[in-house]
Amino acid sequence: MNRRLKILYINLSGIGIYSYDKPAGRILGWSRINNDVFLLAPQLNSEIIKKEILDKEKSRVQAIFLPFTKKETGSTFGIIISYFLRILISPLILFKKMPIFNFAVNNSPFLVDIMPILWLKIFGRCKHWIALIDNIIPAPAKRLGNRYINTLVYLEWRLAIFLAHHFATAVFTINPEVKKELMKLGIPGSKIHYSQCGLLLDKIICSPTNKKLYDACYLGRITENKGIFDLILVWKEIVRIKPLVKLAVIGSGRDDVVAEFKKRIVEANLESNIIYFGFVKSEKKYEILYSSKLFIFLSKVDAEEAWAISLMEALACGLPALTYNLKIYNHIYGEGILQKSKISDINSVVNKTLFLLNNEKERDILSKKGMSFARQFDWFKIAEEDLKKIRKIILNDLN
Repeated sequence: MNRRLKILYINLSGIGIYSYDKPAGRILGWSRINNDVFLLAPQLNSEIIKKEILDKEKSRVQAIFLPFTKKETGSTFGIIISYFLRILISPLILFKKMPIFNFAVNNSPFLVDIMPILWLKIFGRCKHWIALIDNIIPAPAKRLGNRYINTLVYLEWRLAIFLAHHFATAVFTINPEVKKELMKLGIPGSKIHYSQCGLLLDKIICSPTNKKLYDACYLGRITENKGIFDLILVWKEIVRIKPLVKLAVIGSGRDDVVAEFKKRIVEANLESNIIYFGFVKSEKKYEILYSSKLFIFLSKVDAEEAWAISLMEALACGLPALTYNLKIYNHIYGEGILQKSKISDINSVVNKTLFLLNNEKERDILSKKGMSFARQFDWFKIAEEDLKKIRKIILNDLN
């Protein structure tokens, strides 16, 4: 019989406030097979953690919320200061309130999620760090947006790789392209293991509606690299031909980028055709997805989409998906799952969108195909398989 483990999951970055499926899937999956899981998170995540995790599994999950983290700022400087304070305060909470752990996991490759684990390892409170590194941060010149911010994020990611190489027991990633890059940066291939991302299918399956209120939908961060400004150009052309169409946009981002996004919608006279929801809770998110006919996701950077979870969610809700032809998609999505166009080929996206809007039968075929593909990725099964791998990796310490 497998020994009961004490597991620490760190999400001080607050990533997941829009969708907590990634931490919830692993935490619930591990706790339900007789393990004790502790979650360290900022207070701003408390409501969603209670709903998505604690209300479903109270006996084996304990959440500890870091003080003074009730609100998040949209400014870059504010985020940096907030993360720095979380790194400084976290040891006080960890050493006072938490036991010795068999292993700890970081939710993101940011230092705010990694440094608390290193504190524990240094002081003998955690034997193993299982590093989750599920994306590549390209060099600043290869990304759109603010060069200063891109440089900071890139340097932080490189430091995270260095720390994982020297201090992590194992590295889990989700895509061969990411593994290849990690090996280039010095992490031995034998130390890297494959995992997957998944979906909390119970939430998706219980949310369907037959009302189609929107002709298309976008879900994701509001950032240049996700192609959100291309999305406006595409929709402007669609509206020229079909004036009454509506596009739902879900997501948030840096204050300056969101402001620019809203400004361009007004400049294009699309206020009545693009409905920007910003942040929405999971129930509303799935309601909007099910109420849409298509999903348009024009991300431009391979490194941004090692898994593309929002794209997978849309497919699971039965939406045919239009994307740019990113190489990284070939490692995840089967032939014909995505309707691809060359990067920045606005006309191609417009033509494919119009074709599908005018052909309900073709939409139904793609809907069923995408839904069947996406719904095979069950978070609980993925978490169970990950834990089997981790047990083998730390086997000596469990005997």
